[in-house]
Amino acid sequence: MKNNVPNIVLLGHMGSGKSTIGKGLAKRLSIDFIDTDYEIEKFTDTKISNIFLNQGENRFREIEENIIKQILDSKEKKVIALGGGSFENKNIRALLKGRYISIWLKCNIDILVERLKKNKNRPLLIGKNIKSEIIKIDKVRKINYESADFHYDVSKKQKKIILKEIVQYIKSIVWKIRD
Repeated sequence: MKNNVPNIVLLGHMGSGKSTIGKGLAKRLSIDFIDTDYEIEKFTDTKISNIFLNQGENRFREIEENIIKQILDSKEKKVIALGGGSFENKNIRALLKGRYISIWLKCNIDILVERLKKNKNRPLLIGKNIKSEIIKIDKVRKINYESADFHYDVSKKQKKIILKEIVQYIKSIVWKIRD
């Protein structure tokens, strides 16, 4: 199936499972997996939270865009997990359009809050009420997330079910492309 698999990009809020699902999806499809947050940290040799703290969000977004452009220049098939705010960038959305199948991993706000309470490395949440901040971020990002090719609600679903259903969706896309 590898040759027929489209490039895939996962988007959604922090804590929605993009990295976890992305790794499993790439393995099932026998293609590479790339986590853009990991690539940013590797490139800068700095934690994202430190980039936010020391250089600000605008500088982080510049670095993020450049790294994503480099990733997209590769000809290898891949599943990419974007950072939560990456899809807000109109240049990134334009680069992905028509080249990648975009999948929005939707997740219930209360479930996100429970997941994010356990992680202290989320720069947009430091020192803030997690639930009210996620609600605020959701209002802004939901508009662009809704432009994804496929919306998939991951709330209260097991990883193996999520992977099975997303692979079925991808196979249906591949089938349509061949027809």
